[in-house]
Amino acid sequence: MKKKILPLIILGLSSSFLFGCSSNKTNDINIIYTTDVHSGIDKNIGYSSLYAYKENLEKTNNYVTLVDSGDFIQGDFIGSISKGEYAVEIMNEVHYDIVTLGNHEFDYGMDILKDRINTLNSEVTSCNFTYIGHKENKFSKVKPYIIKQYGSKRVGYVGVTTPSTLVESNPDHFIEDNELAYDFGGSSKEEFYKIVQDNIDACKKDGADYVIILSHLGSVKENSPFASLDVIANTSGATAFLDGHAHASVPWTILKNKNNEDTLLVEAGYKLNNFASLTIKEDGSLSYEFFDKYEEKSSKIDEAINKINAKADEIGNKVIANIDVDLKISDENGIRMVRNRETPIANLVADSYRSISGANIGVVNGGGVRDNLAKGDVTYKDIAAVHPFGNYLKVKKTTGATILDYLEFASQKTEAERVKDNKPNGEFGAFASVSGLKYSIDTSIPSSVIVDDHGAFIKVDGPRRVKNVQVYEDGNFVDIDPNKTYTISSHNFLLDSGGDGANMFKDDETIPSEQLLDYEVVIKYIVDVLQGHLIDKYSSPEGRIVIL
Repeated sequence: MKKKILPLIILGLSSSFLFGCSSNKTNDINIIYTTDVHSGIDKNIGYSSLYAYKENLEKTNNYVTLVDSGDFIQGDFIGSISKGEYAVEIMNEVHYDIVTLGNHEFDYGMDILKDRINTLNSEVTSCNFTYIGHKENKFSKVKPYIIKQYGSKRVGYVGVTTPSTLVESNPDHFIEDNELAYDFGGSSKEEFYKIVQDNIDACKKDGADYVIILSHLGSVKENSPFASLDVIANTSGATAFLDGHAHASVPWTILKNKNNEDTLLVEAGYKLNNFASLTIKEDGSLSYEFFDKYEEKSSKIDEAINKINAKADEIGNKVIANIDVDLKISDENGIRMVRNRETPIANLVADSYRSISGANIGVVNGGGVRDNLAKGDVTYKDIAAVHPFGNYLKVKKTTGATILDYLEFASQKTEAERVKDNKPNGEFGAFASVSGLKYSIDTSIPSSVIVDDHGAFIKVDGPRRVKNVQVYEDGNFVDIDPNKTYTISSHNFLLDSGGDGANMFKDDETIPSEQLLDYEVVIKYIVDVLQGHLIDKYSSPEGRIVIL
């Protein structure tokens, strides 16, 4: 069911004659768009209903194109156990036409991504993803833009991938022979805007009447200066930005580009809780819809999904524990908390690393805790959805000074007000949830963290906003000693690869530890240590992080 239909915008373009079309169908160009599905193939609206909507459009319209703005192969159990293979199988069944790459497409490594792209039947575009190494370019199939002909009209599709991919996916994946081999055009915001503008202009030069941006940038200020809002304000010529990355539900909005011209922006949520449709009508006007549900389903896609789920269910549906409390990444209003505040579920994950490894300290980044955990029977699949990236348990020796730098880096975007305009405020994927530590963040002090062009840590250069840092030792919390050596546990994405830009641990000494996947660490803690009894410790935040 459609959520809302906004008024038409007349662009002054008209084409009343098209060729090779069925006479009983319209010649409107219909573009259906999804984003951030994160392998949630049957979540919320689901691919079955999406395909049913697409089939119904095709009955009355000659031109229907299905696109996605990234983060489709990773993020749920089927993605984790198949490294995105199952997600691609379903996308081929649904018949996607064009996709762009999100930052999490790179999580399983370049060889896996190459295989997934080669298996995917749709075209792939990303104008700012380039290979700068000296070996074989594994991604020659990825084009800066794609132009499709619809009768006498041409539409250009320009993919844009967030430059923060270099730190938000595993940074090691972009290295060859100890050198950076891939670039996302993020050395400066000016360079980045120019790349997008150049490709819009190239589409127009190639005859595109309309240019659609498939952007995986994010529509919130935390994504600045590479947010879709920034790019719109600093470019011209695009008809619409079909955005992703922030997991925000942003119905169709009209913004002004750098020439003060109208540009459409939409962002369709997370795991198919929304999808959107843009129609370029025969008279050149636009109409657009935003969906939060669609009741009809496709038996064909249901059957394909059932086959995929059957492959996963043998492992995933095994009950491994019965827990006694609901754990959520969001508050009672559904507003995400885990990237800007302490939460019981992130405390549980951090405690898992510390307990299973035996380290002094456990940490987990807020972006690494992805889903809720419901009270009652818990399966392998449930926990894999909470912590789904397939990273490995890692333990290192580090100094108190390095830990202080890490907390300062992880707290750089934290704001006193957690929610603003009914959205999370001050979110940061690197936000640190901790075990064996306590600390406070004084938000009245501006962050003095210096980062490079890709958001990677360089140094702290000024007053610190992180205060009162204490470490749990011998049954008590004591002040951290900057000169003392501690053991810290997390996953290899953070400690080895400098994930999210937190690169301060990369050169620290590694302590041998059990080779467990991230979600296996959590399973082992819940089952072997807690035996499912969580309510006493995880029914509410413990005050490990105090926001001042």
